[in-house]
Amino acid sequence: MNIKKLTYQTLLSCWLCAAILVPAGCSKMDEKPYGLTNTGSFYKTAADAESAIIYAYSVLPEVGYYSRGYYLITELPTENLTQKGDAGASNFELDELRTTANNSDLDNIWTYIYRGIARANAVITNVPNISSMPETARNQAVGEGHFLRALHYFNLVRMFGEVPLRLETISDVAQIPAAKAPLKDIYDLILADLTRAGELITVPRISEGRANKVAVDALLAKVYLQLASAKASGAPGYAFVADAEAAYSQARNFAARVVNGQSTYAFTNRLPEIFDTEVYKKAAVSEHIFDAAVDRTGEVEGNFSKLPNMFLPADRPMTIPYDPSDPAGRQINIGQGWAHFRTEAAIYNAYANNDKRKTELIVSSYTNAGTTYNLDITSSSRPFTRKFIDPLRVGDKSSANSPVLRYSDILLVFAEAAGPTTEGYAAINRVRSRAGIGPLNPSLGVQAFRDAVVEERALELAFEGNRLFDLRRTNSMEKILVQKYGKTITSGAYFFPIPQREIDTNPLIK
Repeated sequence: MNIKKLTYQTLLSCWLCAAILVPAGCSKMDEKPYGLTNTGSFYKTAADAESAIIYAYSVLPEVGYYSRGYYLITELPTENLTQKGDAGASNFELDELRTTANNSDLDNIWTYIYRGIARANAVITNVPNISSMPETARNQAVGEGHFLRALHYFNLVRMFGEVPLRLETISDVAQIPAAKAPLKDIYDLILADLTRAGELITVPRISEGRANKVAVDALLAKVYLQLASAKASGAPGYAFVADAEAAYSQARNFAARVVNGQSTYAFTNRLPEIFDTEVYKKAAVSEHIFDAAVDRTGEVEGNFSKLPNMFLPADRPMTIPYDPSDPAGRQINIGQGWAHFRTEAAIYNAYANNDKRKTELIVSSYTNAGTTYNLDITSSSRPFTRKFIDPLRVGDKSSANSPVLRYSDILLVFAEAAGPTTEGYAAINRVRSRAGIGPLNPSLGVQAFRDAVVEERALELAFEGNRLFDLRRTNSMEKILVQKYGKTITSGAYFFPIPQREIDTNPLIK
């Protein structure tokens, strides 16, 4: 089942009436404080469980999360993106690495992630009690709940560090105050959730936008790599990790399951096809292991995505080649956008001129009414990524998914964890070969090899929300952003400040 228009509209209305309002229906509000959940008349049938898990997923493609807010948080503080001149003050704080507790973008992402955690908790807590539901289906739903909770906390801990752990549905205001948990406790929960998800999820692939066994292994690989590299590099907060090499070994093992142990997802040989909505949404096998999935036929933003508009220049409607390697071939009209995100010269110039990730995945010129316009990296209308282009967009409505886990990401996780071994070199060189650049220096030491993989990730995964976390976990924020690119860091280098609204309303936060 795709998470699309009818699914969302039908199931969300069903959930909201059953879980938020009184049993009598949608005409009378329960007198409990707003936001507390009444589950007395819900979680009785398999249909209720399906409604609940779809509702849990539906937070991912919302504007405040993976359809916009996530990229503000993860890309603006890096050398990948800056923002337009009349963007909000919170964007500038992020871009200039001087975030405060009053930053509205941080407040927004905090809210959406905890909303997702609450919905996952509701599934984990209540679905096991639906005795009329077939056990396999019940386990699948609960496993997906554990996966989603792990993903949300992994995002939170990498963004904010120590945060409150909320593991139960909130039914009373007394449950709202919660102290920050140590990083170790948060990672213990993430690993426990993913281990449980791996035990309960049996379906290799349900549909786009739904967790599967491969996604569990992929996320486990990324979590263990985070722990390993943060410990090895001395990144702030990770002294609790007992053994970096043991964590690297675990990252390698779980990544190997994705790279070599399954055939549901695989390496895509042609770069543009990785991000072509008409290919990856229909292909039997693709790189998209787990996405925040959207569909242009949806009725409200969150069902569809406007994320492409953040990258597209606002000058005029643009026509570009469908296949960048064949500029004389089919042309597609991609409209125009808001020019909110502007590609930085640092990442644009980091690519070799013959790197296909530059020539095929970044648009540097377009045509309009027979005239060709070249985009200048120093101007307001800059070259922009093709990764979020939907050639069949309907007005502002796009089917461009936000990739959360894709095969090439995990292939590079495998390479970094494996180190300068035959397998490690084969993994990174597979990525480099597709990009049309030569193999990596075959004589690197362990640290130099892993540094090279992190830089390869910068080029391969640009604009996908990985770079900030890679810099943080390798203790490289100052080395790369300050010393290499001349930026200034005032605050928020390794952890953003917890939003002031949370501090004001949660007396246990200090």
